[in-house]
Amino acid sequence: MGSVMVSTPELAPSSPDEASALDPENRSYQPMSLRGPALAVLGIAVLIVVAGVVASAFGSGTSPTLSIRRITIPDGTVVSLTPATIAMRSIVGAGEPPADILGNLAVPSGSPVTRTLNADQNAGQFDRTVAFRTGLSSGQVVDVYRALLPRLGWHVDYVGSGSQRGPSDTEVLAKRGSGDGFYWEVGVVVSPTTSAGTTPLSLQLFEQSDDN
Repeated sequence: MGSVMVSTPELAPSSPDEASALDPENRSYQPMSLRGPALAVLGIAVLIVVAGVVASAFGSGTSPTLSIRRITIPDGTVVSLTPATIAMRSIVGAGEPPADILGNLAVPSGSPVTRTLNADQNAGQFDRTVAFRTGLSSGQVVDVYRALLPRLGWHVDYVGSGSQRGPSDTEVLAKRGSGDGFYWEVGVVVSPTTSAGTTPLSLQLFEQSDDN
């Protein structure tokens, strides 16, 4: 009797993709994409940081940069200027004076500070003074501020003789609105030129109250 051959069907080999998916030793991973919610969170974080830097800069009174660095007065003298953010930094505190006030003031270059007065003592409207000494004559100093203040956005209300310190002084008073919602006043007091050829001057910055 002849033998009977029984054929067994062969299993088709798995596809390479299927084998790879089932092989725990042959897995591939893809990094997470920074899209959608992840990018939104990152964008918000960047905006917060930038806003903080800008607010800090304006609150510190170190900006904007002084737009005028020298000025020519009527006698032909060209006077170099030092920004008040540098010359008057001793009166800066707690974000005052605002950047748009201190950043729009200057003193003749080469004028050393001789005195600083803090009249408000952090207990009222800002009221502080810095005194200087310059090699310009008293008339030249007055001419500097008479020409400079309007160009920096100040409205000059008064130029004349006399001050609280003495009748021989000359005073320049000017006012400017600020982004902080208040008006600020600067009082420049120029004393007569001394026998040594130097002129004492002072700049007082005063924050006006709401009823002014």
